[in-house]
Amino acid sequence: MGSGFTREGDLKNTASYPLWLQEVLLETGAAKSRVSSHPLFPALRDGQLGPREMRAFLINGWPVINQFPQYMGMNLQKIGPEETSGSRLARRYLTRNIRVEQNHADYWVDWAAAHDVTREDLQAGEAPALAFALSHWCWKSSSADPLHSAIAATNFAVEGVTGEWSTLLLSRTTLELGYPESIRKKTLRWLRMHAHYDDAHPWEALDIVATLLGQTPRVADIRHVKRSIQRSYEYFEVSLNCCLEG
Repeated sequence: MGSGFTREGDLKNTASYPLWLQEVLLETGAAKSRVSSHPLFPALRDGQLGPREMRAFLINGWPVINQFPQYMGMNLQKIGPEETSGSRLARRYLTRNIRVEQNHADYWVDWAAAHDVTREDLQAGEAPALAFALSHWCWKSSSADPLHSAIAATNFAVEGVTGEWSTLLLSRTTLELGYPESIRKKTLRWLRMHAHYDDAHPWEALDIVATLLGQTPRVADIRHVKRSIQRSYEYFEVSLNCCLEG
C-alpha cells in the first residue's frame, strides 16, 4: 500500500481522487462507453427492441442481479480484524448495501413478468454461454481477488455503468408509457432504483478503492484495479452483444 489517502474534495468529482486512479478511469473510459452507449439501450428506450431480444436481455442479466448481494458478502469476508480507514469504509458500505441489493432481484422479476418471462425462465438461463461471462467474472473477482480490485470490478464498474444506462432508458417516456398503467410502477421499480441521477454508490466504491490503496500504491495493484474495471466492462459488452445475436 502507498501513502495514505483521505478524500477532501467532492465525492463525485474525479479530481478528488489520486492521480493514479484518475488515469485508470481515463484508460478504461472507452470500454465503459461501449457499454453505456450499446445499441441495445436506445432501442429499448425507444420501444424498438424486439420480444426475443428483450427476453434475452432479462435472462442474460439475471445472474448478476441475483448474485450481487453474494458478491458483496464475499468481499465483506475479506476484511480482517485490523482497523484502517479503508477497511472501515468498506465494512460500513458493504453491510449497509447488502440488504438493499437483496430486494433488487425481486424487482427484476417484476420487470421480467411484464414481458412474460417468469422467475423459472430466469433461473433456467436458456442462453449462450457467453451471455453469462459477466456473472462468472464477478463471482471470480469477488471470491478470489483482493478487496480493492473486487470492489472496483463490481460496485464501481458494474453498478456505475448500470446507473448510466438505466438513466438513458428513462430519459424519454416511451418505455414507461409502453407498459399498462396498472403495472407501470411495479414494472419500472428496478429501473428507477438504478437510474443514476444522484446515485452515490459507485462513487463511494471508488472512494473505498482509493482509501484502501492510498496515494502511491504498488504498480501491480494499480494494474490489477485497472484490469478488473476493464474486464467488467468487456464482459458486460459481451453479454449485451449476445442479446442482439440471433
